[in-house]
Amino acid sequence: MLSLGQKILSPYQLLVCIGISACLCLLSPITQAKLYKWTDENGNVQYSDNVPPKDIKRKREVINESGIRSLETDAAKSKEQLAAERREAALRKKEKENRQKAEDYKRNLVANYRDESDLIATRDRNIDSIQVSINFVEANLSGLRLDLESLIKEAATFERSGKITPKLLKAQIAETRSKIDEAEAFIKEKNIEQDDVRDKFNQDLELYRILTGTQRATATAR
Repeated sequence: MLSLGQKILSPYQLLVCIGISACLCLLSPITQAKLYKWTDENGNVQYSDNVPPKDIKRKREVINESGIRSLETDAAKSKEQLAAERREAALRKKEKENRQKAEDYKRNLVANYRDESDLIATRDRNIDSIQVSINFVEANLSGLRLDLESLIKEAATFERSGKITPKLLKAQIAETRSKIDEAEAFIKEKNIEQDDVRDKFNQDLELYRILTGTQRATATAR
């Protein structure tokens, strides 16, 4: 058996001493003192092994016993910085979504049309469909204009004879004029819609040619 001073250690005691020594060796790196460095709210540089609660969110460095410095934490971000980061993240997300939509649009454009003639035929069908509505309203508009002309003549007859134009007749004239205005506005709106269809499909046609590698002469724009 081994002796410690004048005391003889038993095998059991020897094992206990060895275990304690091993634990102390393992714990020693953890219990090494840390020194923190930070700048307080007054701009003064502070050093301490304990950061006070009021400065816990400030940027600080940790200095170990070997003098090696490392950044332990950065300063807490302001509300403005956090808001700017959220806006930037939202912008990146929107840009990603737009890129995905553009890719999906291109893929569907190639998948939905057999060739250029198929795309042009679809464009023309859309324009013709709008034209049907325009023709119907234009036919009604012609009748409304004739009605208005007749009502105005009737009112003029009352005026020439020195009579008061009946309220009903005045109301009919006002109503007919209102219907004419509505019809003309509808036709104007539909003409714009036709132009939009032409522009969209002509842009799609150019994109389709690029995607499919065809560069033919520009198709007829109706």
